[in-house]
Amino acid sequence: MSNFITNVANFETETGDKILFPFGPSIFQTEVDSNFTKELIEEGRKLTIEKDDWSPKLAGNLKYGRSYHYKKDYLLKVEPYLKTYVERYLNGLLDRFGSNYRGVKNLLEVYVDRQTLKQGKLTLDSLWVNFQNKHDFNPPHSHTGILSFVIYCQVPKEIFEVQADSNHQQAGQIIFDYGDPISKLQGSEFPVKPYENLMFIFPNELKHYVPAYWVDAERITVSGNFIVL
Repeated sequence: MSNFITNVANFETETGDKILFPFGPSIFQTEVDSNFTKELIEEGRKLTIEKDDWSPKLAGNLKYGRSYHYKKDYLLKVEPYLKTYVERYLNGLLDRFGSNYRGVKNLLEVYVDRQTLKQGKLTLDSLWVNFQNKHDFNPPHSHTGILSFVIYCQVPKEIFEVQADSNHQQAGQIIFDYGDPISKLQGSEFPVKPYENLMFIFPNELKHYVPAYWVDAERITVSGNFIVL
């Protein structure tokens, strides 16, 4: 996986993925199969505003685009595939830091406790597609659940080429945000210019946002949340 280059602290796992440490919480970075992203788009195009509208439940300000939730049977179909990436994320942390690594240990403790008492398991709770268009944006927000993810299915390169006359030229990117900066020498944001088939998995409470872009092009992403039941 050579497309995504970063200068933040990271390590590569045995499966060729990366776990990034731009700040406290780690972010899992990988790539999914292009056939899967094509399938996500195809299934997303079948959804309708009458039956599958998800925009009112989200923070995204998609005035010209829309968000739709996939149907339950499709969640069940793709859950095993998506869980393989979650397992790679957790196994990568365990291999590097051992079972005492706080982030993984806490998740495993929740899982073991729930599994013992209520037969709990890590479950794909929600999966939605975002059709973002010119002027649409996603304000700073976090998710529900335990772990969240985003998959980039269609990312026109031209959305990065036209910028506002501003000192914040990050049109069409995703920016992860953690902590409050106490010094001009401290950074609290991790901006990424995404590309197709890129996937991030991150703690659900990690804030992130997507600025608007200024060209007529459609940016398609798929997001979801895992919970413990």
